[in-house]
Amino acid sequence: MSAWRKRAIECLPALKREFEDPETSIYGVFMELLHATIAAHRDNDTMQLKKNYDFAEWCFRQKSENLWNAAGVLFYEHLGDKTETLQAIHLWVKLDIYIEIRSLLKQRVGEATLKIIDGLYGLSNARFKG
Repeated sequence: MSAWRKRAIECLPALKREFEDPETSIYGVFMELLHATIAAHRDNDTMQLKKNYDFAEWCFRQKSENLWNAAGVLFYEHLGDKTETLQAIHLWVKLDIYIEIRSLLKQRVGEATLKIIDGLYGLSNARFKG
């Protein structure tokens, strides 16, 4: 079993059967992870949030394009879609990852909201001109 599957099962053990299925791709895992993350924010389940964000970070930092791309486009990019996740990005997404996924978020939330998030990270808007 691949390392990402093992980690996904550790993160969301209730979905073990689905994640063990060879037909389930990392993209399918991230679709489930996003839903679970939104629910964990609503429930203020910090233990689950830590697991979810740690899994996303681990995937994002891998050399495999499938892993980092799935983390970017199916998880981090969609954190801007829901108030619960949008308001907490700065608490759960590390600065270096935020800087890398910032352009993905911009497409979803717009410049004004992005400037607010930048401020939560203590970033100067001049840093991102162009």
